[in-house]
Amino acid sequence: MRRYGPLIVAEGALVVGDPGRGHLRLTEDVVAHRHGAGAGRVFAWEHLSSVRFDVPTTGFRYPGLASTIGLGILAAAAQEDVGIGPDDGSVELIVRGEAQRLDLGRHHVGGYWRPTVVGAQLLLDQLIGHPEQRLLLGRPEVLVDLAAKLARREAG
Repeated sequence: MRRYGPLIVAEGALVVGDPGRGHLRLTEDVVAHRHGAGAGRVFAWEHLSSVRFDVPTTGFRYPGLASTIGLGILAAAAQEDVGIGPDDGSVELIVRGEAQRLDLGRHHVGGYWRPTVVGAQLLLDQLIGHPEQRLLLGRPEVLVDLAAKLARREAG
């Protein structure tokens, strides 16, 4: 499994968000919004004019590590599950000119490192604006690497 910010390779597809919760599953033909493994809504790429993420971000490069350590210490001190989980973000799709806001589960408590979200957004913009590049969705690991390069460039 390969993950970078909100992107993850799961079941041979590029996924945005937590695959166990609300997420987008991107294939060469469609963008599907799903909750876990259950059925969801399916959108043809040619009907999408925009996909915009709205997830909490942070300037800290390793937010998942920090939140895991912090929650571990808190749970050990309380000697029970403290019941803290990641807040969901959302994604707005413009489908045939109409805005649709859908939930987007996150992988960890705390925001994503800001450049990873920018890199993921740039990648989605490319896939919408350049249909021929959607063939790369057959090799999602390559796209995660590309988003990581875009994020590093954004971070300077």
